Amino acid sequence: MGKSSFILALGAVARVMAAPVAEPVAVTDLVKRAQSVNYNQNYIAGGANVQYSPNQNAGSFSVNWNTNGDFVVGLGYQTGDSDPITYSGSFSVSSGTPGGLLSIYGWTTNPLVEYYVVENQGKGYNPGGSQKGTFTTDGSSYVVWQHQQTNQPSIQGTSTFQQYISIRQSARSSGTVTLANHFSAWSGFGMKLGTQNFQVLAVESWQGAGSASLKLSKGAAAATTTTKAATTAAPTSKPASTSAAGSTSAPAATTTASSSGGSAQWGQCGGSGWSGPTSCVSPYTCHVLNPYYSQCY
Repeated sequence: MGKSSFILALGAVARVMAAPVAEPVAVTDLVKRAQSVNYNQNYIAGGANVQYSPNQNAGSFSVNWNTNGDFVVGLGYQTGDSDPITYSGSFSVSSGTPGGLLSIYGWTTNPLVEYYVVENQGKGYNPGGSQKGTFTTDGSSYVVWQHQQTNQPSIQGTSTFQQYISIRQSARSSGTVTLANHFSAWSGFGMKLGTQNFQVLAVESWQGAGSASLKLSKGAAAATTTTKAATTAAPTSKPASTSAAGSTSAPAATTTASSSGGSAQWGQCGGSGWSGPTSCVSPYTCHVLNPYYSQCY
């Protein structure tokens, strides 16, 4: 991933966020807990051919690129958390390997970690490092990688830190990212996060051409996950500006689906892109919370 000097200028102060509680989330709660977009990530290396147009008030941005220079642009939040991020729009790559990435991107401190949830990419993207395992959430499996960056730029200056990366296996340009499930899966693989710093929906490239037009919002919901360990480690090399991945044991597989085929209490039972159960075990019923998420309670 991009490791350029833009990071050194970032000064967002992180704070500890309260963990979500296991209770039904009403539509009114989604409205009350919606967060305003308050952070504009705008790093474009000198000489990079990138046109970036953010509209922070609307929570939307567009970007076009044809470049051999690094850039990371997008909108989000000065302080991240585990609440889901919903986004919609378009993302396409016309040239380059991989040519571009669409991700939820953020940092934590204590420990210092740079993290990515890659939702879409160009072609041939391989983050390198060590593959930790896979898990399933939001209608797709994700492959998890970890990598140690040594003496590289960070939000705390030149440092040694870990990168955590989830890569979605069925690429999309719209949907909801249930971050709590990524954070939980990473923890199960021994990949611990610290205090959240900034968190954005980002488009990044270091070589290639493409375009994106996106809108995001943040609210409350939670999807179910299944997790399994990697059967093999697959370290590979990659450009220095895009390295990622590590190693440890993984948790046993878990699921909220019952033997009868319905989702258990608090489990997901519908939403855009959802391919799991659409009913609930008795006595629970499926409630539509937003177009992307329905929950059993």
